[in-house]
Formats: sequence, C-alpha cells, structure tokens
Amino acid sequence: MTAKKKSGGGIWILAAALLVLAAVAAGYFFAKGYGERESGDGRTDGDSQTVRDDGGNVPAGTSYSALNMTPVELLFVTNSETGRIEHMLLAVLNCAAGKLNLIGIDTDVSCTMSGKLYSELTPGNTELPQTVTFSELYRYYHNDRAYDAGRRIFGELINFNIPYYAAVKDVVFDEFMYYSDAGAGFRLSADELKGRDYGTEGSVKGAIDRAFADAVTNFGISDRLRYLEVYDALTAGDVVFDEAPVKEKNESTSLDTVGTGAILYGILY
Repeated sequence: MTAKKKSGGGIWILAAALLVLAAVAAGYFFAKGYGERESGDGRTDGDSQTVRDDGGNVPAGTSYSALNMTPVELLFVTNSETGRIEHMLLAVLNCAAGKLNLIGIDTDVSCTMSGKLYSELTPGNTELPQTVTFSELYRYYHNDRAYDAGRRIFGELINFNIPYYAAVKDVVFDEFMYYSDAGAGFRLSADELKGRDYGTEGSVKGAIDRAFADAVTNFGISDRLRYLEVYDALTAGDVVFDEAPVKEKNESTSLDTVGTGAILYGILY
C-alpha cells in the first residue's frame, strides 16, 4: 500500500502508530517563533518534564489523550551496518483530535547551521563542517549524539524545537514499513499488528515493545505506552503523510524551510 500527501488507510494507521509513536514532550509555536526556546546548553523546558497547554507538569499516571497536547518527535532510520541515516520522519500527534501527521524529510539535503549552533555542536567533534547532510552525521558522532545533533539542526532550519528523537535500525523499520521517493507504505495488516505474534492481541502494545526494544531514543517505552489508547483508536483518515519540500540550486538540494514550516504550522493550527 502506498500513501503520499494524503490520508492513509487502516494498515497505514496502525503501523504508523507503531513506528512513529510520537510519545514526546509537546512542541508549541510561540508568537515570535515556531518552537520552544532552547537554553545555552541546548536543553529546553521540555527536556526535563512533559508540558501541557497550561504550562503545568503532567501528573504521574495521567493519560496523555486526556490532555490537549500536540507531541512532536523526529524518527531516524539507520543502516544496520554503517550507521548512516537512511530516512527521517517528523511525527506530530494531536491527542485531543486523534490525528497523526507524518512528514518525510530528505536526509541528503544540505543543511547550513548558524554560527551559534555550530559552535555548540563542534566541541563533540571538531571535524564537523558547518554545512552537512543528515545522512552523514554518523561520520562525526555516534549513537545519541548524532540524533541529538540532527534534532537540533532540523529544528533550527524550520525555527521549531523538536525536544525528542528516536532512531531505529533499518532491519526493524523494514519489518513493518517501506519508504522511498515514490511514497511510503506498510507491510503488515492491522490484524497482524494487533495479533498474537506480538504478544498482545487487540492492541499494538506488543508491536511497540518490539520496535523500540533496541531503539536509541531520549524517551522510554513506558512513557510511549501512555499514548497507547490514542494509537489503538486511530481509524482510516486519521493519519496523513506529506513530504518536506526541497529546493534545487546549482546542483545542490536544500530544505525548503518556509514550505516545511508552513506544513507544520498547518498541522498544529
């Protein structure tokens, strides 16, 4: 099944719930910028606590779907042998509305960091160039540092802070999903995702456990499962896939930051 810039079908919905379980702290647009403000060390208010609309902490045991939240997460799919970032998906979950939006991002776009961000990232590796592609970040960092750098670079490009990330290996990703220039789709039916093969019949919980067991992420499975009722309830039309637009100039491809920001703004508002 292929989905591109339109609502997904039943397979889309449940597998998207599995692979981009955007169980992350909220990202909100501010009046003079799209996202949360970062402190000097790169941390945000959302790094240490989950935030809701009224600014209060989410009490332990609270169901996220009961809150009017719009969590955002950047998903990286990595080559199992080389560590190269093969795919990126931005996931935006509106718990109150029961909608999930996915934005595919070209990992080979050229990204030029501001001097400020570059100076903050280079202490981790002085060989990091100021203009880099997401796919090549693995050459300069290992594991979580590469994904955190990718999170911060992408966030700066679109002026939106994405507090959290998850990276899964391609062999795990490919078990459930395919993604190419022609579009994206999922290999398993809804019944298979909720079936006994994953140990939890009638829910995607078991599939989530399996997909994220070895993921490199700054948000744990137990917290992800607090979104379970939202994902289990998604129906046809609740998942929408889009691709971040790019610009071509002098044989170089860069992210259309205005166009991508407009897509995200349209999702959140």
